[in-house]
Amino acid sequence: MPIHSITIEPIALEPGNFHLFIKVKIGVKSARLLLDTGASRTAFDTTQFAKFTQSKHTNPLEVQSIGLGTNEVLTSINSLSSIRFGDLKLTHVEVAVLNLSHVNEAYQQLGLPKIDGVLGADLLMQLKAIVNLKKLELKLTA
Repeated sequence: MPIHSITIEPIALEPGNFHLFIKVKIGVKSARLLLDTGASRTAFDTTQFAKFTQSKHTNPLEVQSIGLGTNEVLTSINSLSSIRFGDLKLTHVEVAVLNLSHVNEAYQQLGLPKIDGVLGADLLMQLKAIVNLKKLELKLTA
């Protein structure tokens, strides 16, 4: 199986504290994702997701969310027709769609660009991801 590498962009929130970001393509549009191994599911911000899909169909689910700053959050499930990690393309990928405005507001206060979503453990596990911080790359296996 070929190994695909994409660049990780570390940004210091304060000295010694970092968030890691990657760029992907959804269809023909670029997306900026927070790399979050602690997130159980890949998720997109409700507002940002609208620019990547024509679909108005979502499946609302009310779930307990840990780590999103609240106990309950209304989450919709939707499917991306494609997502590309460098030259690795996945089709028909199920993702969560939820309100991440509090994350983007915090980034805005720090002078950082918005994120479109979070790359979570579901896809990281599926793609047998290896995070190499020495080389600042994310290695994925299809």
